Amino acid sequence: MLKTPTFDNLNLNDRVYLYLRDQIVQNQLKPGSRIDYDELMADLGVSRTPLRDALNRLKHDNLIEVRPRSGTFVSTPSKKDIEDIYDVRKPLEAAAVQLAAPHIPKDRYEWLLEEARQVETELENGNIEPFFLSDRNLHRTLISYSHNNRLISIMDSLELQIKRFGIMMTTNLDRPFRAVELHKKIITAMFHAEIDKARSLMEQHIEEVKRDILSDYA
Repeated sequence: MLKTPTFDNLNLNDRVYLYLRDQIVQNQLKPGSRIDYDELMADLGVSRTPLRDALNRLKHDNLIEVRPRSGTFVSTPSKKDIEDIYDVRKPLEAAAVQLAAPHIPKDRYEWLLEEARQVETELENGNIEPFFLSDRNLHRTLISYSHNNRLISIMDSLELQIKRFGIMMTTNLDRPFRAVELHKKIITAMFHAEIDKARSLMEQHIEEVKRDILSDYA
């Protein structure tokens, strides 16, 4: 049973969509689970129209799938889906490292590094939530400071899947610990204008994430 959110009548379609999207991306609605229209309408207190609109948008996002004569289900990413996303992501984020490095202010580098250190402390205490925020903040910062609109647009289109896979990756704390360690090395290399090293570290980071996620599909 979904926890009932509080909606107002402003942009109701968007609110239903964002709520269900977050439930899927955050793995609250599990891959392969069936979407029950009547149950969702009762839980969310909405009619079929905004729910249908939300599900159509989620289908476009590749987060749900409609199976003829079976129903609507949360999509289950295939190994090929994961490989495709990360094989595209790796060179794009390596390029973002190179493009962003000259534009990021010194105090921003220092802030990113301090945030990574704080996340390590949180992980040591068994708190994983700050890792998700820090991870996406670092990658978004590099992409934004690339000042390359094409790169930004492509990465925006991959954002939902990357976030979803990232949450799926954290089945144990060893993985986020390794990710944060590489984050610190990437930030430090960029700060010291060691661009080739930073690019290589980013490629290693993305490849490790891909490997970790694929290992769960073995």
